[in-house]
Amino acid sequence: MSQRAQAQKEVLYSQYLQNTLSINPAYAGSRESFHLSANLRRKWISVRYAPITQSVSADGAVASGRVGLGFQALNDRMGLFTATGVYGSVAYRFNMPALAKLSIGVQGGVSVLPVYDFTTATSLNRAVSSFGVGVYYQSDRFFAGLSAPELSTQNLNYSSQFAYSGIRPIMFQVGAPFEIDENAILIPSILISKIPDRPMGFDINLRLWLNEEVGFGLSYRQNSPGLISTNYVQASAEYQLTKSIRLGYIFNSRTPESPNSMLYDQNSVHEIMLRFSPNLLKFTY
Repeated sequence: MSQRAQAQKEVLYSQYLQNTLSINPAYAGSRESFHLSANLRRKWISVRYAPITQSVSADGAVASGRVGLGFQALNDRMGLFTATGVYGSVAYRFNMPALAKLSIGVQGGVSVLPVYDFTTATSLNRAVSSFGVGVYYQSDRFFAGLSAPELSTQNLNYSSQFAYSGIRPIMFQVGAPFEIDENAILIPSILISKIPDRPMGFDINLRLWLNEEVGFGLSYRQNSPGLISTNYVQASAEYQLTKSIRLGYIFNSRTPESPNSMLYDQNSVHEIMLRFSPNLLKFTY
């Protein structure tokens, strides 16, 4: 006997507050100095072969800050199967009035996905192309971005059993930093996402940074852009250990991959972040 199943290959959307490059290629180089970020995401900590996602991204600016270059790599393990991906981004930045910047970016790469054949009990890896575009505006008082991080329509199947189909979301992000006093910055923002034939999703986010050293965040997500639409709360804490090193922890109250699963009593997801910026020009949130 055999049945058909579907899954999405997009796994990068939960860390965009700490790394906007994950949803918008135009963000590459917007911080000007080189940044390297690593994320470890784990679900069902006490369960063997529990889903785990490892992602690494790096970006910086060249050509006197006009060109941004970005790179992302991921390893996503769901049970016994693992998906990997490598993506590159290029953005061109235009100078705007009041020292603002407008960036236009493109992203391309390859996702290597597992396809399981029940007839032979074997797992095969197949490559699927990935392509995305975005626009990002940033000033001292306002930031906004519009992106389509996945435009590829390429499907993958084997013996009509498993199929991967890109969900192709459109995302709009907007926010603004407010100086409460000289040592506290409040950053409210929203993210609106739309996927064809699905309800519109939105995130409401609030981040607070104190003394450019400690940061706290709280978010509510409605209709997450995954295979199953999910509502959940996300909390985060970040600490600037040194001028070059930042540590972060992210807590999700529910898992977007299988929100209705009752197999285990751990519905939450935990993430750890490490950011390294060896030649930081200015503090970035």
